[in-house]
Amino acid sequence: MATTFILLVLIGYFLGSIPSSYLSMRFFTGKDIRTMGTGNTTVTAVLMYGGKRPALIAFVGEISKAIICILIAHFWVGESWASLVLLVAAVFGCNWSIWLKGGGGQGLTIGISGLVFLNVLAVLIMAAFYLLPMLITKQHVLSNRLFRISVPVVLLIWYGFWEWALAGFLIVLPSLVKDLAVGDDVMRARKADGVGHNGVGA
Repeated sequence: MATTFILLVLIGYFLGSIPSSYLSMRFFTGKDIRTMGTGNTTVTAVLMYGGKRPALIAFVGEISKAIICILIAHFWVGESWASLVLLVAAVFGCNWSIWLKGGGGQGLTIGISGLVFLNVLAVLIMAAFYLLPMLITKQHVLSNRLFRISVPVVLLIWYGFWEWALAGFLIVLPSLVKDLAVGDDVMRARKADGVGHNGVGA
């Protein structure tokens, strides 16, 4: 059990650390996304500063990591806890990538898309915590933070087990910390060029 857990953590971290957003931005524009905006290598940042095509490829890359995590957990262990371990480890790998010398994105695309494959209805409820406040207040940062807070709460209520709440908390924690520390890519882009966009960091 302990060996399996450690291997899952290592595999998840390695998968998550593959810098999809950084590589996509480099390939399509030749630019280093780490020098733009908040410096986070997120799908949102690629969209803001690189355009739709590199952002789409980065997005597909992040979702692919989540799919691989779910498939590994399903065929190797066959229990939901393994999926959660892999997803959390991948989120941390995305945030602090060995390939980017500790830099990285926020991991939300990996974590949330992984949760979609596990329980799409629960994620739709979480999404409402972004969409409804956004429609009412037009405040992206507030809505984004409410969405993050909702993730562990919804998982706890839905499943009734603290392990799910802990996994949800760990999935959103790095992105929340980075958001508070360096700011939001959407707001940074708005201030830079006056163009409004909406997105959730990846």
